Amino acid sequence: MEGLMKALEECLNTTTKLTSPVNTNTSVQKKVFMQKPQIEEISRTMKLLFLLTVMLTSVSWLEASTLRKKYESPSVHSNKNSAKTGNCYTGNGKDYRGTTAVTESGQSCLRWDHLSKSLWSHNYCRNPDSSIKPWCFIQTKYFARREFCNIPSCPMEPKSKASTCGERTQKQFKIVGGSVTTVESQPWIASIFKRFGRSNGFQCGGSLISPCWVLTAAHCFPDGIHTNAKKYFVFLGKNAINETDYQREKKFSVEEIIIHEAYKDSDQMYNNDIALLKIQDIQGQCAHESNAIRTVCLPPPNMMLPPGTYCQIAGYGRVAEGSGFSQYLKETTVQVLSQRTCAKKKYYGTLLTDNMFCAGSTEWDTDSCKGDSGGPLVCEVDRHMFLFGIISWGEGCSREFRPGVYTRVTNYNQWIEDKTRMPGIASGSMFPEK
Repeated sequence: MEGLMKALEECLNTTTKLTSPVNTNTSVQKKVFMQKPQIEEISRTMKLLFLLTVMLTSVSWLEASTLRKKYESPSVHSNKNSAKTGNCYTGNGKDYRGTTAVTESGQSCLRWDHLSKSLWSHNYCRNPDSSIKPWCFIQTKYFARREFCNIPSCPMEPKSKASTCGERTQKQFKIVGGSVTTVESQPWIASIFKRFGRSNGFQCGGSLISPCWVLTAAHCFPDGIHTNAKKYFVFLGKNAINETDYQREKKFSVEEIIIHEAYKDSDQMYNNDIALLKIQDIQGQCAHESNAIRTVCLPPPNMMLPPGTYCQIAGYGRVAEGSGFSQYLKETTVQVLSQRTCAKKKYYGTLLTDNMFCAGSTEWDTDSCKGDSGGPLVCEVDRHMFLFGIISWGEGCSREFRPGVYTRVTNYNQWIEDKTRMPGIASGSMFPEK
């Protein structure tokens, strides 16, 4: 990659020299249309544009996604906070995700993909090269050049607004043995779809842990690190997987898929079954809070509720073993089992690792099932719902001594913060102190 960048620099430097105006007739004075400063400005613009293009097209999709993280870093959106709706920027604005598209001189920004199809499909101000503030390209008489945007820096906030994670406007208890519910009862649930040619297929559930990030199961992506994120998209606020409700739901593209490096699915051992999806809508924005779309809280590291605790699971999976998928979102209540019980030979024995835990019903009449994978197991603490588990695996559905197995989310708090580059997101700050 470094060799390619160096070669491109040399090529552009040579181009600059070749495009300088030269008078080939000593007896006739040619009219020069562009002066040297203009040509130098063209050269600088060409270099910046081509370097951006190379970064986003000359590397693998995984590498390109990593680079895009710099340019489209996550931020929370709220209608009550100008710093989060794009009316101002913090620092040098490298994390700016707003929709301002006007420069300091009052000119409208050009669409990034107008200059190169490999760049973003909008004209919002961004700071991809960590300059002093967000900028964009504008059109001049002879060429496109960059100019800083008309965005003020954000004032320091004395105190941030209390988080609304894990809050919901509707509760309905009563998946196998569960009952149909509305998404307002589980507003953090995500439905993950995959494109198959001209058709789309539902793959897994997930949980919205921040406006830009969905937490799900690694086994939902059988291609592992070679998974093509472009083939996936996510719905939030969805009541039914085969119906569209424009009043509630919102569609997002998947910008990046991060699968845990130590995930293994050999011999039915889904250890480290956890993955992250970075999402954005067609305008380059993350999720906005509504009654049907909210984030779920994350509990503190290594925290686990005691055996017997009642929690909820939700999903669009099979309604019974061997049946078809549920058309509508369903939820039910299960109880957390002790690790000692689930590790017994008549349960799962040595298949259970410390990164997993079990939950089920005492009558074995309710459980997660195929298609619910990746979805949430949430438990209520102090009127907030906390994501303790990710629906991972199990033997059959609602079989005796075969409860559902869940990824233990609190074993991955640091991993979540590292991969999202959001310090504190998994600190468990909303969890009540003892």
